[in-house]
Amino acid sequence: MISEFDLIAHIASLFDTPEGVTLGIGDDGAVLDPGRFDLVTADTLVEGVHFDRSYSSAEDIGWKALATNLSDVAAMGGGPGVFILSLCIPEDEDFEFLQGILQGMKQACDELVPDSFQVSVGGGDVTRIDGPLVISITLLGESSPAGPVLRRGAVPGDRVILLGAVGMSAAGLAILSGEVEVDASDFPSLLKAHRRPMPRVHAGAMLGLHGIPSSLIDISDGLAQDLQHILTSSRVGAAIETHGLPRHPELVALHEATGVDLLPWMLSGGDDYELLMTVPPARMPKLWELARRYQWDVYDIGEVRDRNEGLRLLDPRGELIELEKSGYRHFDGGEPG
Repeated sequence: MISEFDLIAHIASLFDTPEGVTLGIGDDGAVLDPGRFDLVTADTLVEGVHFDRSYSSAEDIGWKALATNLSDVAAMGGGPGVFILSLCIPEDEDFEFLQGILQGMKQACDELVPDSFQVSVGGGDVTRIDGPLVISITLLGESSPAGPVLRRGAVPGDRVILLGAVGMSAAGLAILSGEVEVDASDFPSLLKAHRRPMPRVHAGAMLGLHGIPSSLIDISDGLAQDLQHILTSSRVGAAIETHGLPRHPELVALHEATGVDLLPWMLSGGDDYELLMTVPPARMPKLWELARRYQWDVYDIGEVRDRNEGLRLLDPRGELIELEKSGYRHFDGGEPG
């Protein structure tokens, strides 16, 4: 049986007390440096809903649990800091599996976070339950001096900008689940996109620091649905030219091998954790400058329009596309809605 105190001791030995924390693990609560953190985000992963051990290793699961939170802070134009970790552990859980999850989180701290930020555990809770493994993380972050970038700042005439390719995680899951029958070893990038997403931690902080986006969000539930969040918050519409969406070479190869339609994954597939933003035309030169400096993949995919136009998804001929699935919905049984 796993000892609560042994697990806490293991967590404390694995993660250093992060910058901005006066007192971390070991008391009834953490003590933060005054005035340090103004951003808070939380994500919960439930086994059987958000992850499957047959598709991902323990390290992959731990990586993804932290990566989703890092992406949320990036989507506010901020930088990450301390996180609070809570684990709900089944009675018969394997200690080595838990160690693997923690190791995956540590790998995410080391590989995803720039040296200018320190991300580590500041405290949390562990408890035993009669149910599936549950991983819950609350991450604190700092916005830029100009303040956080919100979803509600888009105005008609802004460009709709995407960083990175979309649809890859959904394609990877389709391969792992057997929905698409191919040799999985031929598509390592698609599998990695699902197992170990790469949130734009540095890019989000730089975008916020330079005040480039008028609105910003990360793509966790699907491009169309997450863009709709911006449009709803900003009270605007948008026209998206789908031929401008990037197509990763492995997505193209998968289409050529199976004939599968890529567009539903690209528009409605979740778990990409790329950044989607609206940018005023006057700020586009600065965005292109940063893209060249940091080698970002930047795609201009459309324009913000008047609210009464709604969200218009256009094919290469300029005709409207109707989507049967608009994105992941958390309260529809884990199915796209």
